[in-house]
Amino acid sequence: MSFWVRIEIGSQGRAPIDEREGSAGFASGSARVWSGVPLISLGGRGCVAGYLFRRDHPCGRIFVLDEDAIDKAIATHGASLLTDYWGGYVALVESDNGDVHVMRDPSGLLPCYVRHGQDITRLASDMTELAKPGTATVNFNVLAKWFASIDALGRQTGIAGIEELLPGERLTVTETGTRTSLAWSPWDHFPSRYRRSFADDVDALRAAVKMSVGAWTTCFDSILLGVSGGVDSSIVAAAAMPRTPGLRLLTFVEAGTEGDERRYAEALAVKLGASLAARDFDLATVDITKPTLPHFPVPLALPIFQAIETTHRDEERCKPIGAFFTGNGGDNVFCNMHSAAPLADRLIANGPTPGAWLTARDLTDLTGSSIAEVARCGWQRLRDRREPHLIRFDLMGLTPRAATAAIAEDDRHPWLAAPPGALPGQKAYVAMQARGQKSVELYPRRGRAPQIAPLLSQPIAELCLSIPTWHSVQGGRDRAVARSAFAVDLPPLIADRRTKGSPQGFLRRIFDAQLPAILDLLRGGRLVDAGIIDPLFIDRAGEGVWRDDGRDLRILTFCAAETWVRWWEGGGASNDSTAAE
Repeated sequence: MSFWVRIEIGSQGRAPIDEREGSAGFASGSARVWSGVPLISLGGRGCVAGYLFRRDHPCGRIFVLDEDAIDKAIATHGASLLTDYWGGYVALVESDNGDVHVMRDPSGLLPCYVRHGQDITRLASDMTELAKPGTATVNFNVLAKWFASIDALGRQTGIAGIEELLPGERLTVTETGTRTSLAWSPWDHFPSRYRRSFADDVDALRAAVKMSVGAWTTCFDSILLGVSGGVDSSIVAAAAMPRTPGLRLLTFVEAGTEGDERRYAEALAVKLGASLAARDFDLATVDITKPTLPHFPVPLALPIFQAIETTHRDEERCKPIGAFFTGNGGDNVFCNMHSAAPLADRLIANGPTPGAWLTARDLTDLTGSSIAEVARCGWQRLRDRREPHLIRFDLMGLTPRAATAAIAEDDRHPWLAAPPGALPGQKAYVAMQARGQKSVELYPRRGRAPQIAPLLSQPIAELCLSIPTWHSVQGGRDRAVARSAFAVDLPPLIADRRTKGSPQGFLRRIFDAQLPAILDLLRGGRLVDAGIIDPLFIDRAGEGVWRDDGRDLRILTFCAAETWVRWWEGGGASNDSTAAE
């Protein structure tokens, strides 16, 4: 089954007439819904498109809601789905007064983009359903924000006129227009007082992860899980294995570099009794002049994904893949925080107790900083606790015009608006969770298996929000609660690992091998024409004196964006299989 949705909502009394998909799964006087997954009916008043699971134990997938649940969902404009269930879905509910509400669940696992028309509001899980390459207009200001900081991205996408309905948001279409509101907010899930012990948090997180990951595994016959040898993907594997004996693990290898994660992945496979494929990154599969996953709302995908897709297609030829599972979002949900914010949080919450001293010691072990430096930074965080979350901008290679657009506060993620009294670590943690939801896209959902990031599931996210930030650094380990929760399931090589692999070596190979083509692509390209990147920065790209300061990755990021822009403006590439399906 394809995990996609398309919705059309007409002005009241005037139903949309587009029937490209044939008969809609749901149809009313003002709305139509098409979905690749069977719709869950809300009577004649709406439906749920996607996957829905019970909150109660044992957790299971919901295919039919009873009459009371339907009435409750209608009365609350879908909000009861957030409290009584969880999943990856978009729900449509019609009110008595004719208003139509569309709500996206907090995990964001089913993307949802919106285009407002004069008579019809259209929503879809794929950007190409709402904008046609060749006629689309690129919003270069959004691209400038993306280059500067992922935290600067809000609802706007890189295509003018298309917005994202963010996870947990509700779009309401009325007789006079539309409005967007938060149906779910992370700020509602921080406790007024932290009461659980570290051990209690460990037990609760283990249960939430095993339940959520296990529920997702029941939805697909064949699952390919990418494992990096890191904690997050390993936890997904450990939670999935008991209910998915046919789970396949895949790791990518860049031999001789930190991108060679085979010994970690092999230790995991042996521990779990799972099959593992190790595939080398193949430079011959990458052409930086071609677009990489151009259907993304902004050019997030680096050229490395061309090599990944080639391997995925090889794996699909060996055995059908029902879903690509990933540990993406684990760093964010499990609060992989390397700052003094947890110390400030503990001081504010509990005062200068011996526990605060222990947290300071934990942070010195974690960060390698001196106790004096940790105390100084913790005091600064405490002193600035009333300030909003600080977005750190990287303006390298951008023009002054682009820099101005990047730091403009015209479109901010609503979660970054912290309520009074929010702790410094809570502000940073909420930004981390919002950041993690930018990693749910992979291939166009019409013709390819979906990517599922189960660690972003609502029960896990809500549970983690209730855990104090200082527990996440206990013992001088990042993601300490998650590590402890699955220590028995993981090989010590992974559970105690403090380093992290990276595909940086392969990215460097791409850069070195294709530098002439890179320079030709960018010089006089659309990003230069639009005044986004500084042409002098491009001219210095071949100078070896700066090759270890991150500018090679910056250049590759610009390349990915350049091909993304050309694909949308030029009508798409006929040989680009990822976009055409």
